[in-house]
Formats: sequence, structure tokens, C-alpha cells
Amino acid sequence: LGDVYKRQGGVRAETVRRLRNDDYASFADLARGYIADQPLLESAAIAIAGPVGKGEGRLTNRNWHFDAAGLEEELSLPRVHLLNDLEALGHAICVLPDASLTHLGGTPTPEEPQALVVGLGTGFNVALTHRPSGIVFSAEMGHARLPHSVEAIVAEAVGDAEVFDTVEHLLAGRGLAKLHKARTGHACDPEHVEAAEGGCETLAVAARALGALVREIAYIYLPEGGIYFNGSLARTLLGSENRALALEPLQREDAFDGRMARIPTYLLNDDASALHGCARYLAMGTP
Repeated sequence: LGDVYKRQGGVRAETVRRLRNDDYASFADLARGYIADQPLLESAAIAIAGPVGKGEGRLTNRNWHFDAAGLEEELSLPRVHLLNDLEALGHAICVLPDASLTHLGGTPTPEEPQALVVGLGTGFNVALTHRPSGIVFSAEMGHARLPHSVEAIVAEAVGDAEVFDTVEHLLAGRGLAKLHKARTGHACDPEHVEAAEGGCETLAVAARALGALVREIAYIYLPEGGIYFNGSLARTLLGSENRALALEPLQREDAFDGRMARIPTYLLNDDASALHGCARYLAMGTP
């Protein structure tokens, strides 16, 4: 599949455009303007930061609804495929250029088939990928309850972990802001937490919580091909200051002859990574 992706050109940097959603009434309006400047398209794969199912999807942070059949008609395309953005990243990790990844720890094992993408940004989610077959299993883990080990860390920091109902309510942008307010009594936007009074301590708590969750994820999914972190909050929590806190629970696991500790971890540092996944998905010739 990687060879097919490469033969078909992969992602061509000269075609990448960054557009402001606020400038368009709908995704169809945005896409129509982009397509007008491109050669005739045979199909499109659209990665959506939100739930996707049965040919429909919606953005988590914007009132945009996506319907594959409707977009085919509106955009005059023979075929439109909708993917969750984590699903797209699951397809991407096999074909991403080395410059798009930062190796955080563990032992790279390209022969291992299972890998996992963990996204922490506006929301939280994971996607398990079986690399040889190109199959990606989607999930909605952000809506799952926090494991007890994570609740214990939060309870120690704020006294009441039950105010964080789900994984996403803690380990996403808004969750970070909520954690900071619970700790300090002061409200601020997620991007300002680090600079706020007590913000460094809030980030440390979040990093420890992420580490406890990753330890659980390793046993649930056994992603010995690697855990790939993506999103703005992932880049913050896995920065140099808190990286050790977030990776230590996994790195000190000695069960199964140390298999868990050897799982390689990576940080995706290219915002266009999902485009590589969309291109690979189309290269698979999905009907």
C-alpha cells in the first residue's frame, strides 16, 4: 500500500491550501473554491474532527454537517469518502516522512503490525491500525469513563475527580482549562494555561494523568508497532518539561518480559499528517 501511495504521488505540497472556516458558510462552499483550481478529480477523502458513520459526519467544534452522497452531488465528484481525523492519521503513520515524526522513547519495531494513534486537541480519541493490511479501526474513546488510575491522580490534585465525566473532559483543550480552574479557582483559555499562575503545575497533573491512561491503553490495544501522539495538547504535554511524567508509567512496565516498556512512542509534528492518510486511503482503492 505504501508503494501504491508513492506511485500515485502521495501528498503534493504545492496543492496544500490553508483556509479559514469562518470565511465560508459550509464545507461545500470551501471545497468548491479549492476544487475549481485543481485538475479534474475522480474522488475525495475528507478527514473530519468529529464523529463519522454511515456516510455522514459532523465537526465537534463547528455546526457543519457532512453527507457523502450530498457532497458528491454538490461538488460534482463521482465518489466522496468521509473519515474521522484519527482514522485518517491511522492510515498516515505508515507513509509519513521521517521529518513529520519525533521519536520519544521505546524501541522502533517496524515488523510489528499493530499501532495506535492518540489524539489530544479540541477532543480526544484513538485509532488502532493494522499496518500490513491497511485496516484502521475507529473508536470514540474520548467519551469513555476515566480509568481508576487516572481518577486517583485527578482526585489528589483537585479533591473530586467526578467532575471530569469522560476522558475528553480531562485530556482535551477544554479539559485542561477545566482542570486549571478546579486546581486554582482561576479561569483561562486552554492556550493560556501554561503562562497562567499555577499553570506549570496544572500541566504536570495533566501529563501524569496522560501517562496513567497510556499505560492502560497499552494493555488494551497492545500497539507494539508504536503509539503516535497528535494534537496541540499532545505537543504541550509531551514537551521537554513534562515528557518524562507522561511516558514514565509505560517505560517502567516490566510485565511480559518488558514488552510494554519497549513500545515505541512518537509525536506527530506536521499539521498536514491527516492528508497523507487520506491519500493512502484513496490509494487502497476503497470501493
